[in-house]
Amino acid sequence: MAPSVLINERALGPGRALGHITLNAEATLNSLSLEMIDLIQAALDRWRSQEDIIAIFFDAAGSKAFSAGGDIQNLYHDMHATPGGPCHYCEAFFEREYRLDFDLHQYPKPTLAWGHGIVMGGGLGIFSACQFRIATEKTRMAMPEITIGLFPDAGATYTFSRMDPAWAYFLALTGAQISGADAQHIGMADTLIQHELKEDCLNALAALDTSQPLSPQISEILTRLQADSTDLPEPQLPDYEAIIRPSIEACLSSDNPIKTLVASVHNWPDGPFLDRAKSGFLKGSAITAAIIIEQFKRAQSQDLLAMFQMELTIAVACSRQGEFTEGVRALLIEKDGQPQWRFKLGEVPMAVVASHFEDHWPVHPMTDLSVSN
Repeated sequence: MAPSVLINERALGPGRALGHITLNAEATLNSLSLEMIDLIQAALDRWRSQEDIIAIFFDAAGSKAFSAGGDIQNLYHDMHATPGGPCHYCEAFFEREYRLDFDLHQYPKPTLAWGHGIVMGGGLGIFSACQFRIATEKTRMAMPEITIGLFPDAGATYTFSRMDPAWAYFLALTGAQISGADAQHIGMADTLIQHELKEDCLNALAALDTSQPLSPQISEILTRLQADSTDLPEPQLPDYEAIIRPSIEACLSSDNPIKTLVASVHNWPDGPFLDRAKSGFLKGSAITAAIIIEQFKRAQSQDLLAMFQMELTIAVACSRQGEFTEGVRALLIEKDGQPQWRFKLGEVPMAVVASHFEDHWPVHPMTDLSVSN
């Protein structure tokens, strides 16, 4: 059986190499399992002090997905078997996933992610944590956790905190899918390059001058490859900004942001993109929507580590309280598409929201980490 992650060292010339990590679970759209997370972390740990490794490059097997998210099936079976928790597999999965993403955000060597195809959930966590985030003409990006009763995680708190709030809240609350062009437009990707130029990118990295700073050279390579790309899509989000921005601004200035947004989206004009976004929000978990409002509010005063610690606290609560279990059941297990959410949008008691932000441990499991200077 082929390994779920391919770990290679690609020679770039005498005494130097590129660490090459390929997500290799094509049958599950390269969704991250705990085994995959551990394999990636082990490689990063090894390469950190390996002097000949000058940069790290992430890509994925197949043409459909960089990664569609996390190993939801195994998470579900753990939650279903231990209602109310503790859910040991879930807690191990989330902690090690978030540790990996936190490590990538601060990795001492340049990291590149080639985000071809679907880039969602935990896959977006890896992609967003890399220094150079490369989208292609086939990229489809989203954080659709509201549809399953989870929340935007794997470092999404940090990613969204650095974006225009109109787009951050819109994407988090609707789970809307966007193209690579839109991802670049709103700052979720750095460059947009034709997928067929990936080998050209790898070959160009082989010519890096290791006696000079690497990051400016890599930026120049990627900028040139984008200029060499043809038939790239144009961003579509600007076409909807006049509709989305006032809705989000009204939402955030309201005493009941979610109920205000419910009223607003009913006035959106019909059309495939807005219809899907509207459906994702209106059919999504009310608890998730309420968590997002509180999550983003708290992020305004947090550093990178505090955001990841908060995410682990929320994730463990989600694994124990049942909404996430029900969402996965309805969407991915029994596939009836009829989740029995606990509350209606805008009617979640503050005590329920607050319970997702209360630590479950005498000492938080991620207190051993620190933010690099």
